[in-house]
This record gives sequence, C-alpha cells and structure tokens, in this order.
Amino acid sequence: MNGAPFIGAQLNSILAQTHREWSLWISDDGSTDQTVECVKRFIADHPDRNIRLICGPGQGCAQNFMTLLGHSELDGAWIAFADQDDVWLPHKLARAVDMIWRGTGAEIYSSRSIYTDASLNTVGISTDFQRPFAFGNALVQNVLRGNTLVIPPDVTDFLRSALPFALNAGVPFHDWWVYQTATGAGFDIIHDARPGLFYRQHGGNLLGCSQAHAGRRAMAVIQHVFAGWVDRNLNVLTGLSPVLTRRNRRVLFDFADWRAQPAINWRPSPQSLGVYRQTLAGDLALRILARLGKL
Repeated sequence: MNGAPFIGAQLNSILAQTHREWSLWISDDGSTDQTVECVKRFIADHPDRNIRLICGPGQGCAQNFMTLLGHSELDGAWIAFADQDDVWLPHKLARAVDMIWRGTGAEIYSSRSIYTDASLNTVGISTDFQRPFAFGNALVQNVLRGNTLVIPPDVTDFLRSALPFALNAGVPFHDWWVYQTATGAGFDIIHDARPGLFYRQHGGNLLGCSQAHAGRRAMAVIQHVFAGWVDRNLNVLTGLSPVLTRRNRRVLFDFADWRAQPAINWRPSPQSLGVYRQTLAGDLALRILARLGKL
C-alpha cells in the first residue's frame, strides 16, 4: 500500500547489496499515493536491472506476498521478502546465502532487525531468541519476521506447493504461515544474531514491534483476534497434515484437541504438548490465555 515516503530508501538499499545477482519484483496492492510513480522512476533509472512492477490482488499484505510467491516463474528460485518501508544493510543477501550454503541448503534464513523511528533513528534491536525455532513455537508465536527471510529453492518449491490451502483459507500473516508450514514439514531455521536491516516503526505498521505497538497487540488478544488467527492457521495446517512430519502431526492434533476443551475444565499446560513461546514470560502468558479461553 502507500509507501511513497519510504520506498526510495528501500529500493536503493537493495541496489547497494554486495550480493549482486538479484531480480526485483514489486507488487503494488492498491496504493493511492506516489508509490507507483516512485517505482517506475527507479525502474527507468536502472534499465540494466531485472525489475518488474506487478499489480497485486488488493486483499491485504499476506495475500499480496503469497500471490506473488505463486507466480510460476519462481519455480526453483531463491526468494527474499522485502517490505516497502525498511532499509536493508548491504550484507543482508550475501550473508543469508552464505549461511544457507554452509548448512543443509534446505534452511530458511532470518535475522534480527534494528528498530528505528520513521526517520531511521535507532530506537532498539529485536530479541536474540534462544529457544528452538520449531513447529511447537510456530503454532502460537511468529518469530520469523517476513522482512528478514531468505528462502532457498527447495523450500520455495515446497511452499509454492502448499499455497492453495493458504490462499483459500485467508491466513492472517504470510511470514507466520512460512514459519508454521516449513517447520511443520521438517525444514530448519537459521536465525542470525547479526541484524540484516533497519525496521521502521511508525503508525502505518500492521503489527509493529516497538512499545508503541504493544497496546495494539494486547487488544488483539483481548478481543479474541489472536484466537481467530490461530483458528485460521490450524485450519490450513490440518489440510497440510499429510506433508507434516509424524511428530509435528501429533503436536498439531493434540493442540487442536486441547483447544477444543472448555477452558473451565482442567487442562494440561500448552508446554506439555510441545507448544511454547520463546520466553518464560511468554509461556506464562500462554497459560493465562488458556485459562481465560482466549487461546
């Protein structure tokens, strides 16, 4: 959507990557400001680069990214998601590719981010999570920020094969879907402690990470919005259960059965099912939400 004040800096940061072999697809999802004009000028200024402007579906951020991923030309491609208002650090792509190649080659790369205000003044840094990035965590927490992800071809092709389930169900967040679907199928996650980008925090963020957005996230819980997100995610994952690992199918179905029990009844903790958040405080919050019937 509307990103004219910020998109120029993001485009220039992609141009400045030390990893030079990239193509750029920009999906405009119905902006009404000067975003498209900014993109067209950038394309005209760099005719030597493979940059294309695509019309998005006009159904929100998740659908926009996932529809873009569905293009057949992306079979066997490396994918890196980008948000219009961030600024990539020059090493982002090169470091991601190197770390994936040094691993199994079937891993998703993510990294920490440097939080800034709208003017790119630093205000903090994202958490360096220490617990495993696994399916049981993905069911109740999204710690893979889409703007940090780099995905190798094997994982790209798997995610593309799973897209119809997600698009039909209207998953709430594309990066959360990636986290759940990939870990559920047994792919590994690389989480780089070195930040790869500047992540602006401003009023236009859907769900930002700064303290300014804490109230918005809290209201999502209080108003059962979070529980609704979990419902939609579980619906998609149930449809994909044949491609999940046996262990993760068990976690999925046990968690679904657990959620179906009345909150007033005694229930084991989510952690006993293998479902957890990244911190002890997060685990405690899960217990409270479960007791209140808001999970």
